[in-house]
This record gives sequence, structure tokens and C-alpha cells, in this order.
Amino acid sequence: MSLSKSCLRSLGWLLALLVLQAALRTPAFASTPVGDTNRPVTSSESESVTNPLAYYHFLLGYEHYLANNLETALAEFDKALSFDPGSTVLRLRLAVLFQARGEHAKAQLYAEQVLARDPADVQALQILATVAGVTGHSEQAIDYYRRIITLRPNEGEAYFALGLVYAGLKRYEEAEVVVRQGIGATAESPIGYLYLGRIMMQQQAWSRAVDAYREALTQYPTFEPAYLGLATALEAQDQTAQAIDTYRKILEEVNHGSREARQRLVRLLLLEKAYEPALSLLRRAVAESPDDVEAQLRLGLIFGELKEYQKAVEQMKLVLTLRPQELRVRDHLAYLYEELNENDKAVAEYEGIIRSDDSFGDAHLHLGYLLYRLKRTEEALPHFHRAIALNPKMAEAHLMLGLTLLQANRFDDAIAAFRDGLRGDPKNADLHFNLGTVYDKMGRFDDVVQEMEEA
Repeated sequence: MSLSKSCLRSLGWLLALLVLQAALRTPAFASTPVGDTNRPVTSSESESVTNPLAYYHFLLGYEHYLANNLETALAEFDKALSFDPGSTVLRLRLAVLFQARGEHAKAQLYAEQVLARDPADVQALQILATVAGVTGHSEQAIDYYRRIITLRPNEGEAYFALGLVYAGLKRYEEAEVVVRQGIGATAESPIGYLYLGRIMMQQQAWSRAVDAYREALTQYPTFEPAYLGLATALEAQDQTAQAIDTYRKILEEVNHGSREARQRLVRLLLLEKAYEPALSLLRRAVAESPDDVEAQLRLGLIFGELKEYQKAVEQMKLVLTLRPQELRVRDHLAYLYEELNENDKAVAEYEGIIRSDDSFGDAHLHLGYLLYRLKRTEEALPHFHRAIALNPKMAEAHLMLGLTLLQANRFDDAIAAFRDGLRGDPKNADLHFNLGTVYDKMGRFDDVVQEMEEA
């Protein structure tokens, strides 16, 4: 069996660029596909097969691979290799699959076997470069990519992958040079400009990043990752209106269903307090995907901001049917009950959170505060003590403990609570002010003056 190796190129470069760009990616950046891992078996692979058993197991392995049954796929490819021990293609297939599973040593073994037979095998070099990159052997990865560039100087992928390695090492000048070389090696390269933009983002060179993303869009006007990068760079420059327009363009002209663009647009609209357009986007999103937890949650938060607390409560309950273990959502639901003056429900919700996870400090703090407001002092105190035990530097817990003790006329204990808080946060104005208030009630006027000056 002698299978063509051309089928492996997309798989190999996909792994290289997607894995290596993780070292460069800023939060919320979309990944960029650089190949099609689900392409059909090529005729050059199938027609050149002479051993029917090898071909049979090869096709079974590929079928299981497409179904994401990697264990079975590996077993079938291994069987195929047993019928054709000299197959380079199968060794490369196995190397790619092991790489996808994170079994780098096995991937390296199969790729090195191929390279031992043919030192100019680009697919094997690429797999070895990827393994070197993800296992922290950056200089080896650089060497492999340089060898690939020597073998294929007119193809951009190795230049871009090498640029990502340099960027991961913060060798930004070298990264930019090599990515531009890759752009120059190809007639058009929107992906090259995309990665160039990301390198600029890493250096906080926002305007240069904008230029790179716009060049990518000139070459590929519907390139969503470039739009997302452009909008992020505009946000970084405080050009919020332009960023909003960019996200809207994605949703209106490029990808109507882009969840990432919608999430970012909603976030900016909320920052601008543009609640109605944000609500419109979110309602459309949940109509299309009722299980979109993020959209359902943001709807509830907006209702809360608009003081439509009953709607917010119902929305949070809906979110909890989708994610019943989300304690922060339950914590917010309890707060909404407080806003509706349904304090018994709020107390019950906070207590339910604590039963689920006694280490959830915010629930202790918020329940303690509610009990303090209800003048249920003795019930409140243990929750503030627990919050402090979980996070001794939580100034709010020290503050509320002191205020609750002050409410109970336990002045000395209140002083101790405020002082404990100041040890962790010496410049906290609220702690100084309330400590001064206790001194005032005790007639210690010199101490009052000192604390008020600190506040």
C-alpha cells in the first residue's frame, strides 16, 4: 500500500497554527481555521492502495476519525499499518491523531520514523515542529520551521507558524519580519495579516493592529476573525462607536449567527447603557437558541438594571434550569428577591447556596448583610466570621462585622473588627470612618479626629 501524503497537509498545518497561536491569543480572540480536517479521502490515497485489508482498515479508521472516535480510529490505522508496514501516509496519520490527543511522544515517534526515511518530508517536519512548540522546546520548533521554509519558500504557512513561535517568546521584531516574509511569499494572505494583527495586539500597538486587520479584510472582505480582531483593537483605543459598528457589520453582513460578535456587542451596549438594542439582540438570540445560557443570563441582568425585578427573577430561574449548579446565578437571584422585599425567599436562597458549598464566601457576606438590615444581629455574625475565615483580606466582611457589632452596642468588639480589617487594607476609608464612629460613641474624641483624618 502506497498512499499519497498530500492528504495530510491540511491536518498538519491546522494543528500547527491552532496550537501555536494559543501563545499569542488575547482574550476573546477567535481561532482561525487553516485547513479542513473533515475533507474526504482523496482519490490519490484510495487508488494507490494495493493491499485490500490495509485499504479496508484505513477507511474504517478515517470514518471513526470523522466521527471523533479517536480510540477506534487509532486502532484501525494501526491495523492498516500492520498490513503495510512501509506506509508513510499511515505513520503520518497516526502522528496527527496522537498529536490531537495530546500524546506528544507517540506523535513525535511516528513523525521521526517518516523523517528517517525522507529528511525532506514536510508533513513530518511540521508535526515535529508542532510537538516541539507545545512541549516548550521552542528553539527546536524554530529549527524545524526554518527547514520547512527552505524546502517550500513560496508557501506562507511555515512562516506564519514560525512567527507565532517567536511571538510566544516575545521576540516580536523577528515575529513581524517572518510573518511579513510569509505574506510576501504568497499572492494574497489574509491569514498572514490576521496573525500580524495579533502580534501587534500583543505589543499594544493598536493602530498598527488596526492596519493589519483592515488589510486582511481588503483581501478577504468576509473574514470574521479579522473583523473580531479589528473591533478588539478599536476597543483598546477607546473607539467604542467604531467597535460597535464593526460588531454590527459582522452580524448583518458576515455571519448572522456569530455568538462571539453578539456577546461582545451586547457587552459594549451595556457599557453604554443602551439597554433596548441589547435586549433586542438577546431576545433574537434566545429565540434562535433557547439553551444559550450566556444570552439568557444577560437578559436577566438587563432586567435587573432596568429595575424590572420580577422579570429578572423569572429569567434567573430559567437560567438555573439550564445550569442548576451556577452558584453566582443563585446569589444574584437572592439579591433580586431582596429588591422585591421578598426577604424570606432571599434568606432561603442564600442558605441553599451555603448548604451546597459552605466555602462560597459571597453568599455568607450577602446573607450576613441581609440579616444585619433585618436587625437579626446574632444570626448575621457567624456569616461574617465565616466570610473572613475564607478570605481574611475581604474588607467588606470586616466592615460588616464591625457594623453589626456596633448595632449590638458591642463597641470593643466592633473596634477589634475594624482594626483587623485595617491590617489587611490600611487605607480603607470606610473602615477608618466607622472606627471613628465607634470612638465617637465612646467619647474618645482624639481617636475620632485621627481616624477621620485617615478616612
